[in-house]
Amino acid sequence: MEINTRYAEKKDAARIAELLETIAELHHKGRPDIYGGGGAKYGIEDVEKKIEDNEEIIIVAVNDDDYVVGYTISKITDVPENGILLPYRKMYIDDVCVDSTFRKMGIGRKLMDATKQEAVRNNCHIAELNVWAFNENAVEFYKSCGMSVQRMYMEYVLD
Repeated sequence: MEINTRYAEKKDAARIAELLETIAELHHKGRPDIYGGGGAKYGIEDVEKKIEDNEEIIIVAVNDDDYVVGYTISKITDVPENGILLPYRKMYIDDVCVDSTFRKMGIGRKLMDATKQEAVRNNCHIAELNVWAFNENAVEFYKSCGMSVQRMYMEYVLD
């Protein structure tokens, strides 16, 4: 089975929305105090709009049958100069997902490589994402792709 990456098309929206539900469930299991069960961050219509608007970059991994087995959703922004902060362009990788039945096959790495290439094509200085500490598999995966810890968010759970 060959896996290729390409830009998402409107026909991919339902499958991306389905995979988004798996991410929602993972977050609910990891942090039920913050994430409710069921649903997803984006529905089919939301994904279709993202694909049509081209404000976000959605890259999908597809098998020989053009079946979406994973995706990344990212957005490029220009960070303005602000006090001590220099201006720069960044790609924020909002979501990364590979169908659980297709994991450990190099698909995530293909998606990350394609997303990184997109950041380079768009003259980004950095590509960044955030990952919950409970998601240790994802943390290790991102490190294996060459990412490093940029900053850490700390919390007190108060109730």
